[in-house]
Amino acid sequence: MLGLVAAGLCLSASAAAQVTVNGQSPVTVNGRAPDKANEQAPDTASDASTVQEDAIYCPTALEPILPGDYYACEARAASGREHYTKMVDMLQEAAYWANKDAQYVLGLAYFNGDTPEVPQNRPLGLAWLALAAERKKPQYQLAYASARSKATPAELRRAVVEWRTLRLKYADRVAAPRAIRHFNHAIQSIDDAARDGGLVYLHGFSPYAQSAFAVANKLHDEADTDFSDIHGSVVVGKPEWVQAQPASASSVK
Repeated sequence: MLGLVAAGLCLSASAAAQVTVNGQSPVTVNGRAPDKANEQAPDTASDASTVQEDAIYCPTALEPILPGDYYACEARAASGREHYTKMVDMLQEAAYWANKDAQYVLGLAYFNGDTPEVPQNRPLGLAWLALAAERKKPQYQLAYASARSKATPAELRRAVVEWRTLRLKYADRVAAPRAIRHFNHAIQSIDDAARDGGLVYLHGFSPYAQSAFAVANKLHDEADTDFSDIHGSVVVGKPEWVQAQPASASSVK
């Protein structure tokens, strides 16, 4: 269940579909070709029509622990129901908790202007894509570089203004510590239960209480996936008593 998070976000978007011309990259990031610049940035349009309302479930107990993952899941669910205004709201909530996938999808949606209920705003889209590219993930670097190459000088100037506003709330230097502190506080009681060999009940994960060892392991793994590429931030690692009994594949769905 916890695996259904930000990585599954799908929208119709084409801003980054092609960034090479005759095998050469015409765009740069900070004056240099982005990492893996010979690769195409992802085309997310192919998966958009496969999102179904009954295929997406977002456990509410995830929200107070890893809210970035929870709101990203809710955004995908809203997209599947074609509730695009809610989708944008949920993406912005996920972005507040340092979810770069959400920032990336917001950037594509605004830059392309091909999502219902989301008016095109190319400078705002560029600003979101710039934030998404902070952690140097190749597909996000490529999307940002490709969008920049298509923007007018006036749009680029406006994008800087938008970015300066967004970064105060959504840039990694403020959003990442916020999300990590939140997780470190929220996981403490589950880690304590794991130490004592106890059970925990998280609404929406299972109709029954589960091994605290299994739940703690899964949540720590999810946090590591979310935050491992953030420089200069610390996530509480698995305590020894959690490491001693790793979660089995069948313990947490």
